[in-house]
Parts: sequence; C-alpha cells; structure tokens
Amino acid sequence: MKGIIAVLGLATLLAVTNARAQEETATTAPEATTPTTEATAPDTGRTMRLGNLDLRANFNADILLTFVNAGIGVDVGVLPLGPGVLALGGEIEAGACVTFCLGFNLLTGWDLSTRYLSPHARVTYHFTPPAKSPSLQKVDFYGLAFGGITYNTAGLSGDAGDQRFEYTGVDIGPSLGLGAGAKYFFKEDSGLFLGAEGRLRWSAGTYAWTARVGSVAISDTQSFWSLSGFNVQLFAGIRI
Repeated sequence: MKGIIAVLGLATLLAVTNARAQEETATTAPEATTPTTEATAPDTGRTMRLGNLDLRANFNADILLTFVNAGIGVDVGVLPLGPGVLALGGEIEAGACVTFCLGFNLLTGWDLSTRYLSPHARVTYHFTPPAKSPSLQKVDFYGLAFGGITYNTAGLSGDAGDQRFEYTGVDIGPSLGLGAGAKYFFKEDSGLFLGAEGRLRWSAGTYAWTARVGSVAISDTQSFWSLSGFNVQLFAGIRI
C-alpha cells in the first residue's frame, strides 16, 4: 500500500512540475512578430511624369515694349529616361513691333510694321533636383531644344509729296534654339503653375521686297532680318 501511495505521489509531482515548466516557457518566449513593411512617404515632387500634359501661355517683351511676343504651347511626358522623363510638344509664337513702330508712325505719318509667326516642335527633359528641400519639390526643372520656322513680314507705306509709296517684305526662315526652364506649382493638389524659360535662339533670313511708288512696282531680295539672341519667356499654365 505504501508503495502505491509513493508512486501516485511521484506522478503528481512530475505532472505539476511539467505544467509549471510549460507555463514559464509560454511566459518567457518572445512574442511572434509579423513582418511589417515600412511605409514610404509619397513622392510629392512636381517633376513631370509619364502621361502628364502641360498647357501654357507665354509672354515676352523688353522693358520698353519695343517688340512684344506671346504664344501657347503643350508638352506631354512620353518616356522615362534615366532619372527623369522625356517630353514632346509644340508651341506657336506671334510677335510684333509695338512702341518703336507707334512712335515712328506718329512722328512721320507713315505706317511701319514688323510681325512674325513661329511654330516650333519641342523636346524637353524633366528631372528631379538633387536637393530634397520642400520648396524645390514644388518645381519642375527641365532642359529643352526646339526647332521650326519663322514667317516674318515687314511693311512701310505712306505719302511722299504727291506720290504714294509702299514697301512690303516677306520671308520664311529657320528657327532653332536651346534653353532651360522651371515651373512652380503653388499647391500639391493643383495643376496650376507659373514659370520661365531662358532661350538661346537662332532665326534669320533676307526679305523678298516688293516696292511700289505711284504706278511703278519693283521686286528685289534685300534687307537682312534676325530674331536671334537670348531671351526669357514668362508663362502660366495647367497640368492635366
């Protein structure tokens, strides 16, 4: 009988010891962790992306408004390339002599005018600036190349004594250029922007003139014209 009681006591002791060991193991074992993916901040930069379409209206003039031009343009992101995006687009500009021609006409009583129209194809490369400051994240920086033609006209007419005279010049010449620009977006949830482009342009040619004095008319090719040089265009637009 004593032997049976001893065996039962030993079994009870082993069961209690085993239960305590399991409880301690459950208490001290490290909690299972579920792999988590670190959240990354969304890209709030305004650099052009694939499929973006930017529409803009531009303006350029010297401080005296001697010559004023304005135009419209569009760029579309078409190809991710390296750290940026390549965009294709087009623009059309029109310009005219303003204050100089008005002053000349008032002083002489004659009519002097100079106008041009330039359609261009554009290639732009948009890139993210290396600095990560919040202000730069609102800017779309890009380099550009453009090419097309310039349709240029000039005219002078009036009365000299009792004779009516009229000179008209017309020419179509090449128009090529390189430059760089930037667009500043005011709000992250808005596509409205302001910007500027610095452009180095070459466009030149020679007028084909028609001169008429009284009833006599002659034609010739003379008088070189040029729109070449560096200028800065200001613009406003929207991204769709």
